[in-house]
Amino acid sequence: MIRNEKEYREAVESIGQEKDRLARQEAKLQDMGLEPDQIKRALDPMRSFHQQLEEEVASYERLKPGELA
Repeated sequence: MIRNEKEYREAVESIGQEKDRLARQEAKLQDMGLEPDQIKRALDPMRSFHQQLEEEVASYERLKPGELA
């Protein structure tokens, strides 16, 4: 849960880093010759974390301290 502006900024930065990391990992798995379902299975935990972080950022943006959405 994002509690303040500093954590929000860190989460936004982390989202960008995660996108890059996911793309690199997917390319690496493809280069290894894994099937699409194997790649999906390998990347699902990372994607789940990434999606959760995006949801937390969106929630914080809607409910920024002092604002009503």
